Amino acid sequence: MKLLLNYRARYFSALLILVAPSLATAIDLSTAVSKTLATNPTLQLYPYHVRALEGNELQAGLKPNPTLHVDLENAFGTGHTRFLSGYELTLSLSQVIELGKKREKRINVAKGNSLTLQREYKVKRLDVTANVLRDYYQALRLQHLLIWNNHRIEIEEAALDVIKRRANAGVVGKADVIRMQLRLAKSEAKKSELEFQHSNALNMLASNWSGTADFENVDGDLSQTPLAPNMAALLTAVQTTPDYLLLEAQTRVSEAHLALAQAESQANITVGAGIRRLETNNDNAFIFNFSMPLQWNNQNQGNIAAAYSTHQARLANQDLLKTQLEVVMKRITSAMENNIQQLELVENKIRPVANSLLDEVERGYQHGLYNVLQWVDAQDELFNIERERIEAQHALHLQYLELERLSGTDLASLSAY
Repeated sequence: MKLLLNYRARYFSALLILVAPSLATAIDLSTAVSKTLATNPTLQLYPYHVRALEGNELQAGLKPNPTLHVDLENAFGTGHTRFLSGYELTLSLSQVIELGKKREKRINVAKGNSLTLQREYKVKRLDVTANVLRDYYQALRLQHLLIWNNHRIEIEEAALDVIKRRANAGVVGKADVIRMQLRLAKSEAKKSELEFQHSNALNMLASNWSGTADFENVDGDLSQTPLAPNMAALLTAVQTTPDYLLLEAQTRVSEAHLALAQAESQANITVGAGIRRLETNNDNAFIFNFSMPLQWNNQNQGNIAAAYSTHQARLANQDLLKTQLEVVMKRITSAMENNIQQLELVENKIRPVANSLLDEVERGYQHGLYNVLQWVDAQDELFNIERERIEAQHALHLQYLELERLSGTDLASLSAY
């Protein structure tokens, strides 16, 4: 009897059986992402940060208000200045005039902060989405492992029936029966463990939108693996990745801070005009004033030096980040290509040989050509190959997901899968 005949067909049948009874309680990928983006606490704070920066930009654009000066002299004295007999009253308005385009540079800093926030939000949104997708694929991986383990139990139960019949006929000893019973018990224990891990994975998935797992499965198939992306295209897009654009925005802010610090080293001037009442002579007179600090030393040179160093550090970080992104993308793409090759080898060469081996040993065991240990070893070979295939498929999805996160691809899109 061929216990693993048409294994792949039975595998996908089991997948449908697992999911079909609970289609109403299965969640798909797009729903999980939509729920997360709609309710994630971190993302919900973004509008408040936007309004705060809008206030900062408004504040940066305000001009200094004029100042009213009132001076009363020669009053409440003695003789000619007794009470208000000889007072001098001066009313004047003065206005600070900002030089060096300080207002424009303050606005540039505020606008740069707003752009930085927008790009920070995009990076955070991608991180949040990537996190929910990792949890989603972990739940999907455990579902496939449950199916794999259920098949293992079925095969071991069928093998146990064969061994019991041979033991009852006196062909093999009771030790063969006990050995297979032990293997079956371990597989059943593994099933309980996988079910527990799967339940935890579903709760972890739901926690991304601060919810509870009101579903029993996730909808998907690990075998629908993505292809490795074009490396040249990825490297070309490095300078448009969200992380790089965020650092670029931060560099612009540091440049704006440097320009503002340099502008603030230029002193403002104050001009004013008014009228003076001379009560003693019964005369009125216009007055004008002008003031400007004497810039013997640059009182802002420390701030300029600090802003310059910060800006140079940002520029250096841009080059460093570009190099790091290129290295990471190459490494992930190379790992993907290796996993794809391994899956092809498993599918086209290793699994057929393992199936043939198991079929041969199974037939030989029933004719007394092989012992139970050889049968068990042949089963283990195929089980391990199937387990490795599931893990490689899971790794492929996670690697592709990380490339999407780094490159800024829309992670909610299912078309790439």
